[in-house]
Amino acid sequence: MSDDGRPSSRVPSGRFSRLLQLGGTASRMAAEGAAERVRRLASKAEEELPHVLLTAKNAKLLAERLSRLRGAAMKVGQMLSMEGDNLLPPEFAKALEILRSSAHRMPRSQVEEVLRREYGKDYASRFGSLSLEPMASASIGQVHAATTLTGESIVLKIQYPGVAESIDSDVDNLRSLLAMTRLAPQGLSLDELTEEIKAELRREVDYGRELEQLVAYRRVAGELPGVRIPRPYPELSTSRILALERVPGVPLLDWSKTAPQAERNRVGRQLFELLLGEFFEFGLMQTDPNPANFFYDSERAELVLLDFGATRAVPPETSDLYRRAFRGIEARDSEVLRTVLDDLGFRTHERPGLTNALLETAFELSHTLEPGPYDFRTSRLSVRMNERARALREFKAEMIPPPPAYMFFQRKLGGTFLLCRNLGSVFDGREVLEEFGVLDYHPSRAAG
Repeated sequence: MSDDGRPSSRVPSGRFSRLLQLGGTASRMAAEGAAERVRRLASKAEEELPHVLLTAKNAKLLAERLSRLRGAAMKVGQMLSMEGDNLLPPEFAKALEILRSSAHRMPRSQVEEVLRREYGKDYASRFGSLSLEPMASASIGQVHAATTLTGESIVLKIQYPGVAESIDSDVDNLRSLLAMTRLAPQGLSLDELTEEIKAELRREVDYGRELEQLVAYRRVAGELPGVRIPRPYPELSTSRILALERVPGVPLLDWSKTAPQAERNRVGRQLFELLLGEFFEFGLMQTDPNPANFFYDSERAELVLLDFGATRAVPPETSDLYRRAFRGIEARDSEVLRTVLDDLGFRTHERPGLTNALLETAFELSHTLEPGPYDFRTSRLSVRMNERARALREFKAEMIPPPPAYMFFQRKLGGTFLLCRNLGSVFDGREVLEEFGVLDYHPSRAAG
Protein backbone atom coordinates (compact mmCIF):
# COMPACT_ATOMS: atom_id res chain seq x y z
CA MET A 1 0.00 0.00 0.00
CA SER A 2 1.09 3.59 -0.63
CA ASP A 3 1.02 6.19 2.16
CA ASP A 4 -2.56 7.21 1.31
CA GLY A 5 -3.81 3.62 1.47
CA ARG A 6 -4.11 3.07 -2.26
CA PRO A 7 -2.76 -0.19 -3.73
CA SER A 8 0.87 -0.18 -4.78
CA SER A 9 2.30 -2.76 -7.18
CA ARG A 10 5.02 -2.99 -9.76
CA VAL A 11 3.79 -2.42 -13.29
CA PRO A 12 4.14 -5.70 -15.23
CA SER A 13 6.38 -4.56 -18.07
CA GLY A 14 6.99 -7.81 -19.95
CA ARG A 15 4.56 -8.87 -22.67
CA PHE A 16 4.47 -12.44 -21.38
CA SER A 17 3.68 -11.41 -17.79
CA ARG A 18 0.90 -9.10 -19.01
CA LEU A 19 -0.49 -11.87 -21.22
CA LEU A 20 -0.53 -14.24 -18.25
CA GLN A 21 -2.48 -11.75 -16.15
CA LEU A 22 -5.09 -11.18 -18.85
CA GLY A 23 -5.25 -14.88 -19.64
CA GLY A 24 -5.85 -15.67 -15.99
CA THR A 25 -8.57 -13.04 -15.88
CA ALA A 26 -10.30 -14.57 -18.90
CA SER A 27 -10.20 -18.02 -17.27
CA ARG A 28 -11.72 -16.73 -14.02
CA MET A 29 -14.38 -14.80 -15.93
CA ALA A 30 -15.23 -17.94 -17.91
CA ALA A 31 -15.62 -19.93 -14.69
CA GLU A 32 -17.94 -17.28 -13.26
CA GLY A 33 -19.86 -17.27 -16.55
CA ALA A 34 -20.38 -21.03 -16.30
CA ALA A 35 -21.71 -20.63 -12.77
CA GLU A 36 -24.02 -17.84 -13.94
CA ARG A 37 -25.35 -20.08 -16.74
CA VAL A 38 -26.21 -22.74 -14.16
CA ARG A 39 -27.98 -20.14 -11.99
CA ARG A 40 -30.05 -18.95 -14.95
CA LEU A 41 -31.01 -22.46 -15.95
CA ALA A 42 -32.11 -23.17 -12.41
CA SER A 43 -34.20 -19.99 -12.26
CA LYS A 44 -35.37 -20.23 -15.89
CA ALA A 45 -34.12 -16.66 -16.57
CA GLU A 46 -35.20 -15.01 -19.81
CA GLU A 47 -32.87 -15.11 -22.83
CA GLU A 48 -32.73 -11.32 -23.21
CA LEU A 49 -30.64 -11.04 -20.05
CA PRO A 50 -27.04 -9.86 -20.63
CA HIS A 51 -24.43 -12.40 -21.65
CA VAL A 52 -23.56 -14.74 -18.79
CA LEU A 53 -20.04 -13.29 -18.52
CA LEU A 54 -21.37 -9.76 -17.85
CA THR A 55 -21.90 -10.22 -14.12
CA ALA A 56 -21.08 -7.79 -11.32
CA LYS A 57 -18.48 -10.24 -9.97
CA ASN A 58 -16.74 -10.45 -13.34
CA ALA A 59 -16.85 -6.67 -13.70
CA LYS A 60 -15.08 -6.20 -10.35
CA LEU A 61 -12.51 -8.81 -11.33
CA LEU A 62 -11.85 -7.14 -14.68
CA ALA A 63 -11.65 -3.64 -13.16
CA GLU A 64 -9.16 -4.75 -10.49
CA ARG A 65 -6.96 -6.57 -12.99
CA LEU A 66 -6.92 -3.69 -15.50
CA SER A 67 -6.14 -1.27 -12.67
CA ARG A 68 -3.17 -3.44 -11.75
CA LEU A 69 -1.96 -3.80 -15.36
CA ARG A 70 -2.39 -0.11 -16.22
CA GLY A 71 -1.33 0.95 -19.70
CA ALA A 72 -3.29 0.11 -22.83
CA ALA A 73 -5.33 -2.55 -21.04
CA MET A 74 -6.66 -0.06 -18.50
CA LYS A 75 -7.18 2.61 -21.16
CA VAL A 76 -9.50 0.35 -23.14
CA GLY A 77 -11.36 -0.39 -19.90
CA GLN A 78 -11.81 3.35 -19.40
CA MET A 79 -13.28 3.63 -22.89
CA LEU A 80 -15.76 0.89 -22.03
CA SER A 81 -16.69 2.61 -18.77
CA MET A 82 -17.43 5.86 -20.60
CA GLU A 83 -19.88 3.93 -22.78
CA GLY A 84 -21.58 2.41 -19.75
CA ASP A 85 -25.01 3.96 -20.31
CA ASN A 86 -25.26 2.62 -23.84
CA LEU A 87 -23.21 -0.55 -23.93
CA LEU A 88 -23.06 -2.38 -20.61
CA PRO A 89 -25.43 -3.80 -18.00
CA PRO A 90 -25.69 -1.29 -15.09
CA GLU A 91 -23.79 -3.47 -12.59
CA PHE A 92 -20.93 -4.02 -15.03
CA ALA A 93 -20.71 -0.34 -15.97
CA LYS A 94 -20.73 0.68 -12.29
CA ALA A 95 -17.83 -1.62 -11.42
CA LEU A 96 -15.71 -0.28 -14.30
CA GLU A 97 -16.18 3.35 -13.18
CA ILE A 98 -13.21 2.97 -10.84
CA LEU A 99 -10.97 2.86 -13.91
CA ARG A 100 -11.75 6.51 -14.68
CA SER A 101 -9.95 7.89 -11.65
CA SER A 102 -7.54 5.44 -10.05
CA ALA A 103 -4.96 2.78 -10.72
CA HIS A 104 -2.43 0.82 -8.71
CA ARG A 105 0.65 2.91 -8.04
CA MET A 106 4.27 2.09 -8.74
CA PRO A 107 6.33 1.32 -5.64
CA ARG A 108 9.06 3.83 -4.83
CA SER A 109 11.80 1.54 -6.17
CA GLN A 110 10.19 1.39 -9.61
CA VAL A 111 9.68 5.16 -9.68
CA GLU A 112 13.41 5.61 -9.01
CA GLU A 113 14.25 3.17 -11.79
CA VAL A 114 12.27 5.26 -14.27
CA LEU A 115 13.84 8.54 -13.06
CA ARG A 116 17.37 7.15 -13.39
CA ARG A 117 16.63 5.80 -16.87
CA GLU A 118 15.23 9.14 -18.09
CA TYR A 119 17.48 11.66 -16.27
CA GLY A 120 20.53 9.69 -15.18
CA LYS A 121 21.79 8.64 -11.75
CA ASP A 122 21.93 12.22 -10.50
CA TYR A 123 18.26 12.90 -11.37
CA ALA A 124 17.66 14.62 -8.02
CA SER A 125 20.17 17.38 -8.90
CA ARG A 126 17.84 18.62 -11.66
CA PHE A 127 15.18 19.64 -9.17
CA GLY A 128 14.85 21.80 -6.09
CA SER A 129 12.66 19.07 -4.62
CA LEU A 130 10.97 15.92 -5.90
CA SER A 131 8.43 13.73 -4.12
CA LEU A 132 8.67 10.02 -4.84
CA GLU A 133 5.12 9.53 -3.56
CA PRO A 134 2.59 10.08 -6.37
CA MET A 135 -0.17 12.66 -6.15
CA ALA A 136 -2.37 10.68 -8.55
CA SER A 137 -2.24 7.61 -10.77
CA ALA A 138 -3.96 6.88 -14.06
CA SER A 139 -3.82 4.44 -16.96
CA ILE A 140 -0.64 5.61 -18.70
CA GLY A 141 1.33 7.15 -15.85
CA GLN A 142 1.32 8.78 -12.44
CA VAL A 143 1.89 12.34 -11.25
CA HIS A 144 4.57 13.54 -8.82
CA ALA A 145 5.06 16.96 -7.22
CA ALA A 146 8.39 18.74 -7.72
CA THR A 147 9.99 22.17 -7.83
CA THR A 148 12.49 23.57 -10.30
CA LEU A 149 15.93 24.76 -9.24
CA THR A 150 14.50 28.30 -9.26
CA GLY A 151 11.64 27.33 -6.96
CA GLU A 152 8.74 27.04 -9.43
CA SER A 153 6.10 24.49 -8.48
CA ILE A 154 5.68 21.78 -11.14
CA VAL A 155 4.42 18.23 -11.58
CA LEU A 156 6.06 15.33 -13.36
CA LYS A 157 3.82 13.01 -15.33
CA ILE A 158 5.84 9.78 -15.23
CA GLN A 159 4.92 7.04 -17.68
CA TYR A 160 4.72 3.48 -16.43
CA PRO A 161 7.56 1.26 -17.73
CA GLY A 162 6.65 -1.14 -20.52
CA VAL A 163 3.39 0.63 -21.38
CA ALA A 164 4.51 1.80 -24.82
CA GLU A 165 5.98 -1.59 -25.72
CA SER A 166 2.89 -3.55 -24.67
CA ILE A 167 0.23 -1.65 -26.64
CA ASP A 168 -0.16 -4.17 -29.47
CA SER A 169 -0.22 -7.23 -27.22
CA ASP A 170 -2.55 -5.60 -24.64
CA VAL A 171 -5.07 -4.47 -27.23
CA ASP A 172 -4.97 -7.78 -29.09
CA ASN A 173 -5.54 -9.68 -25.86
CA LEU A 174 -8.39 -7.38 -24.86
CA ARG A 175 -9.88 -7.74 -28.33
CA SER A 176 -10.16 -11.46 -27.67
CA LEU A 177 -11.69 -10.75 -24.28
CA LEU A 178 -14.22 -8.34 -25.83
CA ALA A 179 -15.22 -10.94 -28.40
CA MET A 180 -15.57 -13.63 -25.75
CA THR A 181 -17.73 -11.50 -23.44
CA ARG A 182 -19.69 -9.88 -26.28
CA LEU A 183 -18.94 -6.43 -24.87
CA ALA A 184 -18.45 -5.04 -28.38
CA PRO A 185 -21.61 -3.75 -30.12
CA GLN A 186 -23.08 -5.91 -32.86
CA GLY A 187 -21.87 -4.89 -36.32
CA LEU A 188 -18.70 -3.27 -35.04
CA SER A 189 -15.56 -4.31 -36.88
CA LEU A 190 -13.26 -5.31 -34.03
CA ASP A 191 -10.28 -5.61 -36.37
CA GLU A 192 -10.70 -2.05 -37.66
CA LEU A 193 -11.44 -0.68 -34.20
CA THR A 194 -8.45 -2.49 -32.72
CA GLU A 195 -6.06 -0.87 -35.18
CA GLU A 196 -7.53 2.59 -34.52
CA ILE A 197 -7.19 2.14 -30.74
CA LYS A 198 -3.58 1.00 -31.15
CA ALA A 199 -2.81 4.11 -33.21
CA GLU A 200 -4.53 6.33 -30.62
CA LEU A 201 -2.62 4.78 -27.73
CA ARG A 202 0.71 5.10 -29.56
CA ARG A 203 -0.02 8.81 -29.79
CA GLU A 204 -0.90 9.00 -26.09
CA VAL A 205 2.31 7.34 -24.85
CA ASP A 206 4.47 9.63 -26.97
CA TYR A 207 5.09 12.40 -24.45
CA GLY A 208 7.12 14.31 -27.02
CA ARG A 209 4.02 14.47 -29.18
CA GLU A 210 1.84 15.38 -26.19
CA LEU A 211 4.20 18.26 -25.43
CA GLU A 212 3.76 19.51 -29.01
CA GLN A 213 -0.02 19.13 -28.81
CA LEU A 214 -0.11 20.96 -25.49
CA VAL A 215 1.82 23.86 -27.00
CA ALA A 216 -0.50 23.85 -30.03
CA TYR A 217 -3.63 23.74 -27.86
CA ARG A 218 -2.36 26.60 -25.69
CA ARG A 219 -1.80 28.58 -28.87
CA VAL A 220 -5.40 28.19 -30.09
CA ALA A 221 -7.25 28.08 -26.75
CA GLY A 222 -4.92 29.55 -24.16
CA GLU A 223 -6.65 32.93 -24.06
CA LEU A 224 -10.15 31.59 -23.37
CA PRO A 225 -11.61 33.33 -20.31
CA GLY A 226 -12.15 30.99 -17.39
CA VAL A 227 -9.98 28.21 -18.85
CA ARG A 228 -6.44 27.42 -17.74
CA ILE A 229 -3.99 25.18 -19.57
CA PRO A 230 -0.77 24.30 -17.68
CA ARG A 231 2.51 25.64 -19.03
CA PRO A 232 4.97 22.92 -20.09
CA TYR A 233 8.64 22.72 -19.12
CA PRO A 234 10.37 21.21 -22.19
CA GLU A 235 13.81 21.34 -20.57
CA LEU A 236 12.64 18.89 -17.87
CA SER A 237 10.57 16.69 -20.19
CA THR A 238 11.59 13.47 -21.95
CA SER A 239 9.82 10.94 -24.14
CA ARG A 240 8.55 9.23 -20.97
CA ILE A 241 8.28 12.13 -18.48
CA LEU A 242 6.27 15.31 -19.03
CA ALA A 243 7.00 18.32 -16.79
CA LEU A 244 4.15 20.80 -16.34
CA GLU A 245 3.23 23.83 -14.29
CA ARG A 246 1.47 22.76 -11.09
CA VAL A 247 -1.98 24.31 -11.24
CA PRO A 248 -4.17 24.58 -8.13
CA GLY A 249 -7.61 23.02 -8.13
CA VAL A 250 -9.65 19.96 -7.23
CA PRO A 251 -11.23 17.29 -9.44
CA LEU A 252 -14.15 18.87 -11.26
CA LEU A 253 -16.81 16.43 -10.05
CA ASP A 254 -15.58 16.74 -6.45
CA TRP A 255 -15.95 20.52 -6.72
CA SER A 256 -19.47 20.15 -8.11
CA LYS A 257 -20.75 18.31 -5.01
CA THR A 258 -20.86 21.55 -3.02
CA ALA A 259 -20.86 24.18 -5.78
CA PRO A 260 -23.88 26.51 -6.14
CA GLN A 261 -26.29 25.70 -8.95
CA ALA A 262 -25.40 28.89 -10.84
CA GLU A 263 -21.71 27.91 -10.86
CA ARG A 264 -22.45 24.40 -12.07
CA ASN A 265 -24.60 25.87 -14.85
CA ARG A 266 -21.78 28.20 -15.88
CA VAL A 267 -19.13 25.47 -15.94
CA GLY A 268 -21.40 23.10 -17.87
CA ARG A 269 -21.94 25.78 -20.48
CA GLN A 270 -18.19 26.40 -20.52
CA LEU A 271 -17.53 22.72 -21.28
CA PHE A 272 -20.00 22.87 -24.16
CA GLU A 273 -18.39 26.07 -25.49
CA LEU A 274 -15.00 24.36 -25.31
CA LEU A 275 -16.33 21.39 -27.29
CA LEU A 276 -17.77 23.64 -30.00
CA GLY A 277 -14.54 25.62 -30.12
CA GLU A 278 -12.67 22.39 -30.79
CA PHE A 279 -15.11 21.32 -33.49
CA PHE A 280 -15.55 24.61 -35.31
CA GLU A 281 -12.70 27.01 -34.47
CA PHE A 282 -9.52 25.41 -33.13
CA GLY A 283 -9.17 22.52 -35.59
CA LEU A 284 -7.86 20.56 -32.60
CA MET A 285 -9.68 18.41 -30.05
CA GLN A 286 -8.71 16.78 -26.77
CA THR A 287 -10.78 13.63 -27.32
CA ASP A 288 -10.60 12.05 -23.84
CA PRO A 289 -13.48 13.38 -21.67
CA ASN A 290 -12.48 11.32 -18.61
CA PRO A 291 -13.62 13.44 -15.60
CA ALA A 292 -10.15 13.01 -14.07
CA ASN A 293 -8.79 15.22 -16.88
CA PHE A 294 -10.64 18.28 -15.55
CA PHE A 295 -9.93 20.25 -12.38
CA TYR A 296 -11.55 23.41 -11.04
CA ASP A 297 -9.78 26.29 -9.31
CA SER A 298 -12.40 28.04 -7.17
CA GLU A 299 -10.17 30.97 -6.23
CA ARG A 300 -9.66 31.98 -9.84
CA ALA A 301 -12.96 30.53 -11.10
CA GLU A 302 -11.08 28.58 -13.76
CA LEU A 303 -11.66 25.26 -15.45
CA VAL A 304 -8.29 23.49 -15.61
CA LEU A 305 -7.46 21.12 -18.50
CA LEU A 306 -4.90 18.49 -17.54
CA ASP A 307 -4.25 15.91 -20.26
CA PHE A 308 -3.46 16.33 -23.96
CA GLY A 309 -2.27 12.85 -24.91
CA ALA A 310 -5.52 12.15 -26.80
CA THR A 311 -5.45 15.38 -28.79
CA ARG A 312 -6.12 15.02 -32.53
CA ALA A 313 -6.76 17.31 -35.46
CA VAL A 314 -10.33 18.08 -36.53
CA PRO A 315 -10.24 18.23 -40.35
CA PRO A 316 -12.47 20.79 -42.11
CA GLU A 317 -14.63 17.99 -43.53
CA THR A 318 -15.26 16.71 -39.99
CA SER A 319 -16.26 20.18 -38.80
CA ASP A 320 -18.61 20.46 -41.78
CA LEU A 321 -20.17 17.06 -41.08
CA TYR A 322 -20.89 17.91 -37.43
CA ARG A 323 -22.22 21.34 -38.38
CA ARG A 324 -24.70 19.70 -40.78
CA ALA A 325 -25.55 17.06 -38.16
CA PHE A 326 -26.39 19.68 -35.53
CA ARG A 327 -28.53 21.58 -38.03
CA GLY A 328 -30.30 18.45 -39.24
CA ILE A 329 -31.03 17.30 -35.70
CA GLU A 330 -32.30 20.72 -34.57
CA ALA A 331 -34.60 21.06 -37.61
CA ARG A 332 -35.49 17.33 -37.65
CA ASP A 333 -34.48 17.47 -41.30
CA SER A 334 -34.31 13.94 -42.70
CA GLU A 335 -32.62 14.94 -45.95
CA VAL A 336 -29.77 16.77 -44.24
CA LEU A 337 -29.20 13.83 -41.91
CA ARG A 338 -29.27 11.38 -44.81
CA THR A 339 -26.36 13.23 -46.41
CA VAL A 340 -24.49 13.01 -43.10
CA LEU A 341 -25.08 9.26 -42.92
CA ASP A 342 -24.03 8.81 -46.54
CA ASP A 343 -20.82 10.73 -45.88
CA LEU A 344 -20.16 8.27 -43.06
CA GLY A 345 -20.56 5.35 -45.47
CA PHE A 346 -24.09 4.16 -44.63
CA ARG A 347 -25.45 4.23 -48.24
CA THR A 348 -28.92 5.11 -47.02
CA HIS A 349 -30.67 4.35 -50.34
CA GLU A 350 -29.75 0.68 -49.92
CA ARG A 351 -30.99 0.42 -46.32
CA PRO A 352 -34.33 2.27 -45.95
CA GLY A 353 -35.40 0.46 -42.77
CA LEU A 354 -32.09 1.01 -40.99
CA THR A 355 -31.94 4.61 -42.22
CA ASN A 356 -35.37 5.43 -40.79
CA ALA A 357 -34.42 3.85 -37.46
CA LEU A 358 -31.20 5.89 -37.36
CA LEU A 359 -33.09 9.07 -38.18
CA GLU A 360 -35.55 8.44 -35.35
CA THR A 361 -32.60 7.91 -33.04
CA ALA A 362 -31.06 11.22 -34.14
CA PHE A 363 -34.38 13.01 -33.65
CA GLU A 364 -34.26 12.02 -29.97
CA LEU A 365 -31.37 14.48 -29.65
CA SER A 366 -33.47 17.38 -30.96
CA HIS A 367 -34.99 17.87 -27.50
CA THR A 368 -31.60 19.05 -26.24
CA LEU A 369 -31.62 21.87 -28.82
CA GLU A 370 -35.05 23.32 -28.17
CA PRO A 371 -35.18 27.03 -27.15
CA GLY A 372 -34.54 27.68 -23.48
CA PRO A 373 -32.38 26.05 -20.79
CA TYR A 374 -31.88 22.30 -20.96
CA ASP A 375 -31.87 20.53 -17.59
CA PHE A 376 -29.10 17.95 -17.63
CA ARG A 377 -29.96 17.04 -14.02
CA THR A 378 -33.25 15.41 -14.94
CA SER A 379 -32.41 14.38 -18.51
CA ARG A 380 -33.65 10.95 -19.54
CA LEU A 381 -31.88 11.12 -22.87
CA SER A 382 -29.65 8.13 -22.05
CA VAL A 383 -32.72 6.02 -21.27
CA ARG A 384 -34.41 6.99 -24.53
CA MET A 385 -31.24 6.38 -26.50
CA ASN A 386 -30.93 2.93 -24.93
CA GLU A 387 -34.47 2.18 -26.07
CA ARG A 388 -33.57 3.30 -29.58
CA ALA A 389 -30.43 1.17 -29.49
CA ARG A 390 -32.55 -1.88 -28.69
CA ALA A 391 -34.82 -1.05 -31.61
CA LEU A 392 -31.79 -0.95 -33.89
CA ARG A 393 -30.84 -4.53 -33.05
CA GLU A 394 -33.17 -5.93 -35.70
CA PHE A 395 -30.97 -4.21 -38.30
CA LYS A 396 -27.66 -5.49 -36.92
CA ALA A 397 -26.88 -7.43 -40.12
CA GLU A 398 -27.12 -4.17 -42.12
CA MET A 399 -25.29 -1.96 -39.64
CA ILE A 400 -22.15 -0.27 -40.97
CA PRO A 401 -20.14 1.45 -38.24
CA PRO A 402 -18.70 4.87 -39.16
CA PRO A 403 -14.96 5.26 -39.71
CA PRO A 404 -13.17 4.42 -36.42
CA ALA A 405 -11.70 7.93 -36.13
CA TYR A 406 -15.22 9.21 -35.45
CA MET A 407 -15.37 7.04 -32.34
CA PHE A 408 -13.01 9.50 -30.65
CA PHE A 409 -14.99 12.58 -31.70
CA GLN A 410 -18.18 10.88 -30.52
CA ARG A 411 -16.45 9.95 -27.28
CA LYS A 412 -15.78 13.64 -26.61
CA LEU A 413 -19.31 14.66 -27.60
CA GLY A 414 -20.98 11.99 -25.46
CA GLY A 415 -18.50 12.48 -22.64
CA THR A 416 -19.23 16.22 -22.51
CA PHE A 417 -22.95 15.45 -22.19
CA LEU A 418 -22.18 13.05 -19.32
CA LEU A 419 -19.96 15.64 -17.62
CA CYS A 420 -22.78 18.20 -17.80
CA ARG A 421 -25.19 15.61 -16.42
CA ASN A 422 -22.84 14.71 -13.57
CA LEU A 423 -22.34 18.40 -12.82
CA GLY A 424 -26.14 18.82 -12.68
CA SER A 425 -25.94 21.76 -15.11
CA VAL A 426 -28.83 23.70 -16.62
CA PHE A 427 -28.10 25.95 -19.63
CA ASP A 428 -29.29 26.86 -23.11
CA GLY A 429 -27.26 24.73 -25.51
CA ARG A 430 -29.09 26.05 -28.54
CA GLU A 431 -28.02 29.58 -27.65
CA VAL A 432 -24.38 28.45 -27.55
CA LEU A 433 -24.74 26.85 -30.99
CA GLU A 434 -26.17 30.11 -32.30
CA GLU A 435 -23.22 32.04 -30.88
CA PHE A 436 -20.84 29.73 -32.75
CA GLY A 437 -22.82 30.18 -35.96
CA VAL A 438 -23.78 26.51 -36.11
CA LEU A 439 -27.50 27.28 -35.85
CA ASP A 440 -29.27 30.37 -37.19
CA TYR A 441 -29.33 33.30 -34.80
CA HIS A 442 -32.79 34.45 -33.70
CA PRO A 443 -32.86 38.13 -32.60
CA SER A 444 -36.31 37.67 -31.07
CA ARG A 445 -34.88 35.17 -28.58
CA ALA A 446 -32.01 37.47 -27.71
CA ALA A 447 -34.44 40.34 -27.16
CA GLY A 448 -36.61 38.15 -24.96
